[in-house]
Amino acid sequence: MLASRLVAIACLFAACADAPVSRVVGARCDRSGECDDRCLAPGADYPGGMCTVSCDGNADCPGDTACVADESGVCLFRCSSDGDCGLLGTGWACRDRNGRPDGTVKVCRGA
Repeated sequence: MLASRLVAIACLFAACADAPVSRVVGARCDRSGECDDRCLAPGADYPGGMCTVSCDGNADCPGDTACVADESGVCLFRCSSDGDCGLLGTGWACRDRNGRPDGTVKVCRGA
């Protein structure tokens, strides 16, 4: 019985580790202390705030994110349609942004 509980707990932690929204990129925040690197303050551009990391290029960004010129270079989730931004909650849409350094990229931003 104890072994099965430990397996279940381990599976939950493994699922959380693969979640796209985290304290690294995507979690809601009000201040940088709530994130691994920095918080993009809540407002029209980032509904509810958003944890992210600073970047100079895509190699600095985790997973399905891209480095954009906003806020002196931050990682935002890539998208192809508004539906791709649903993982962030309401108020987000897929928008064209100036990628760093490779031109226009579609990422999730405030609607």
